[in-house]
Amino acid sequence: MMLLSMENRKSGINKTAQDLISKAVHKLYGLDKLTISVDVPENGSFGDYSTNISFVIAKTLDRIPFEIATEVAHELSSENPKIEFEGTLYSIFEKIEPHAPGFVNFTLSDKFLFHNTMDINLLNETYGSSDFGKGRKVIVEYSQPNTNKPQHIGHARNNFIGSSLSKILAFCGYDVVKTNYVGDIGIHICKSMLMYIKHGNDGLPDKKSDHFVGDFYTMYEKEFEKNPGIEKEAQDLLRRWESGDKEVRAVWEKMNSWVYEGWKKTYSDQKVEFDVWEHESEKIDVGKEIALLSLEKGLAEKDETGAIIARLEKYGLPDKVLLRSDGTSVYSTKELQLAKDSFEKYKFDKRLYVVDVRQSDYFKQLFKIIELLGFDWSDRLVHIAYGMVSLPQGKMSSRTGLVVNADDVLEDLTSLEEEEIRNSIKMPKIVRETAEKVALAAFKYGMLKVDTKQDVIFNYEHVTKFEGNTGPYLLYTYARARSVLEKGGFEIEGGKFKYESIPKEFSMHLKERALASVLVHFPEYVLKSAGEYAPNQIANYAYEIAQNFNSFYGELPILDASPESLKKFRLYLTHATMVVLKQSLSLLGIEVVEKM
Repeated sequence: MMLLSMENRKSGINKTAQDLISKAVHKLYGLDKLTISVDVPENGSFGDYSTNISFVIAKTLDRIPFEIATEVAHELSSENPKIEFEGTLYSIFEKIEPHAPGFVNFTLSDKFLFHNTMDINLLNETYGSSDFGKGRKVIVEYSQPNTNKPQHIGHARNNFIGSSLSKILAFCGYDVVKTNYVGDIGIHICKSMLMYIKHGNDGLPDKKSDHFVGDFYTMYEKEFEKNPGIEKEAQDLLRRWESGDKEVRAVWEKMNSWVYEGWKKTYSDQKVEFDVWEHESEKIDVGKEIALLSLEKGLAEKDETGAIIARLEKYGLPDKVLLRSDGTSVYSTKELQLAKDSFEKYKFDKRLYVVDVRQSDYFKQLFKIIELLGFDWSDRLVHIAYGMVSLPQGKMSSRTGLVVNADDVLEDLTSLEEEEIRNSIKMPKIVRETAEKVALAAFKYGMLKVDTKQDVIFNYEHVTKFEGNTGPYLLYTYARARSVLEKGGFEIEGGKFKYESIPKEFSMHLKERALASVLVHFPEYVLKSAGEYAPNQIANYAYEIAQNFNSFYGELPILDASPESLKKFRLYLTHATMVVLKQSLSLLGIEVVEKM
């Protein structure tokens, strides 16, 4: 008999099913080292879990999948694992049965669902956490803005993905270091500086300071259209900066300080934080070591101008300049040095780069160079490529002026939500605070619910709705559950409510069972999200919770349920929903609201 401990359950019940299937297939057919998939069926009538293992091994055995499924289901049923609650053993699965044309379906027992609901109430915010990543360090590099303008809506997606991944990985026990590598020097920075020197009259910001700097970058773009020759002036500024010109450095420091001050509020409003800040200007003289090592290893060679170029064409990648002919480093060389320094400092198990999909080839080059240089940690580098953000009216462009700043988006969303919330909350201060939380939920969830690799068309009207797959809908669901508990005077009572207090004839209603079984899946979605670096897994799981709770709430009485033991169970189920929904949202960087 297999006894499932609380520690085993941290990996999710699907892992238990995988282990059972592995043993059964070995016992029946002598097969090992199989890839065993256990999924949650879209149709609840097919059980809580399902496996296609019969199809996987049918060809090897030269058997009909349904026959195999029947044999496997019979073997699994005889080994149905138990779980101990308060000295009593209960079966985890009510039934394990074959289903045509060859699936094996698992249905969780009511008793297991009941006790799992009680455990959620007792474990509270630790439910779903694990030590899966214990002893492993992960560097998550995200945001990486340039100090020539405020952050736009695309930066916000980067911020939200990186921040959420950091939370999810930490929840799984990883030691996470959140880092921001800022592009604070380069020709693009000098463009803003040039316009300020020409037209700024040495003035101080008269608006949010990063927006003030950004206006000069926009000014440059417009002036460049009329006079392309100004690019030489910007290049001259960069050369003067590199040579240590005090006057240019003073302007650079002043304008950068304004940008950092503006970003401070942007990050604060978005609830985004970092452990480490690194700056491109600090790496301006590094990289020569990497370039010379590339020469020594035969990976690179000098061209006729004296530039050092990594030859990558034979690996199906474009060649990459590592050192200019004048001996100065390029951005990628600094990035190579940064990766090397980072590994020497942290000995990381993974380093994640959250950077948009347009840089995919660049990172392939970068990682290939590190591999060819003989660094055995090259396979620990991962590019988290995310799709582009556009607006309903088209792609963003600095040249056309179709760029939406992240600050403006959040303020617009707050104004829209404030109008809606004012109808239900009358205290002005509470209205504003609630609107800010709901707006940020709309913003973050609107980005994070989409598969990271896919593009996002950000539509204000869609993300602010209080129904459907939106952040406000999830917050409303949480507030609704909380209101029910307040009216019912709910208290945990140290977990004294036991299954035995339910009448013997009790069996879960279909709506109760659907909600309780969804809550079981939380640890599985957390590990899946961490393993695939996919916050959208958690986001859409949270939506599934909300749908099931609102269906349960709409069809069954909670406060008026009878007998009293049934009412009590439904209150516990409501509280468990709150716990898991709150934790899911927290992993997305979204704060719940108590009333709406």
